[in-house]
Amino acid sequence: MNIASKHILLFLLIFISLTVYGEDSDTRWGCLEPEFKSLQVLVNGRNDLPPVLIAGSSDRLTISFDELATNARYLRWNLTHCNALWEPENISEFEVTDGINEVTVDDYQFSQATLTHYVHYTITVPDERIPLKLSGNYLLTVYEEYKQEKPLVLVRFSIVENSMKITASVSPRTDIDYMDKHQQLEISIDTEGSGIRNLYTDLITIVKQNPGESSGITLPSPTFIKGNTAVYSHQRPLIFPGGNEYRRFETVSTSYPGMGVDRIIHTPQGYTADILTDIPRNTTGYTYDRTQHGGFTIREYNSDKSDTEAEYILTNFTFESPKLPVQVHIDGDLTSYARDSSSQMEYNPYTGYYEKSLFLKQGAYDYRYVTVNPVTGKVATDLTEGNYCDTSNRYVIYVYYRIPGERFDRLAAVTCAELHQ
Repeated sequence: MNIASKHILLFLLIFISLTVYGEDSDTRWGCLEPEFKSLQVLVNGRNDLPPVLIAGSSDRLTISFDELATNARYLRWNLTHCNALWEPENISEFEVTDGINEVTVDDYQFSQATLTHYVHYTITVPDERIPLKLSGNYLLTVYEEYKQEKPLVLVRFSIVENSMKITASVSPRTDIDYMDKHQQLEISIDTEGSGIRNLYTDLITIVKQNPGESSGITLPSPTFIKGNTAVYSHQRPLIFPGGNEYRRFETVSTSYPGMGVDRIIHTPQGYTADILTDIPRNTTGYTYDRTQHGGFTIREYNSDKSDTEAEYILTNFTFESPKLPVQVHIDGDLTSYARDSSSQMEYNPYTGYYEKSLFLKQGAYDYRYVTVNPVTGKVATDLTEGNYCDTSNRYVIYVYYRIPGERFDRLAAVTCAELHQ
């Protein structure tokens, strides 16, 4: 297949989540049409924080994405308040946003001097046109004017009250192995002054391993209560596979290959980057590497306006492995953690490699390879990256509660915990 044909095929990839709501469904955020790409959600300009704003603070959430097009669309966005499991709540828009719940996307720019033409859109939350009255989870939906039933981009974010205090620790000494393949958390939640009546039943505590992943572990009741503090200790759901550090590559230049890149090819149709062939790391042992915890940064090294001057590059991944009885996927923010056809690699029996091409904007990217059991849906790194207790995972802990008589889940507190090297 020639380079031009590959570019055409990339435009046909559909980065789409199959369902939107439900804890056991595919509830990741992402771009739902193939021409929309490079979705980033930054808190106060930082990509190392979970998408959470502190109520009443000056925090700002910046949402940006591109559409591969020469003309801008008339886009709008609205908000849906969701419960702790990201299911829409049965409350009126007046309770959430004073009844005003549709805003135009006014901030957009056109790409400059790029072979691939695109429009760069930006949304900032909070927006004075939509006052946010409640803490908790919000689903932001972007759609074309008069086509609200067909979402183009979905983003999940939260507003936290900071009405409780969470302390958490991560240890490689677990209840199932010692300094081996797992990590175990211990969590304490101080609820003093919150008005919670029954700490065993009124708290909903959810833990996510690495902030970009949308699925999480919902914990059962606390192990014990000490005064106003709920303690979660020695619980099996708090034991996580260690995984491995994310792999990295950089395509900040189209003139020379960056870190992790074998070569850059320039054709009249565009640019192609071949990532160095990867091998499994499940038997290589652990090596520390400072990463973006699965995120990416858009950057063109010769520009101070990378949002509109960075090129799109057809990026080819190869993973050297015998054919496995499970699917192999590219994982990270670059695929919105989707485990579907948009991220699945195909095995090439002639090369002995798993192969996949993604149309990515110039920048510095984290990624990893995971396997997905097509029957159970279980995601694992055992055969691709390995599991090591030393991995610097970042755990995000959310604590929700519901006041008696209310019909929505409040978000009381959020914190991050890491295994420190």
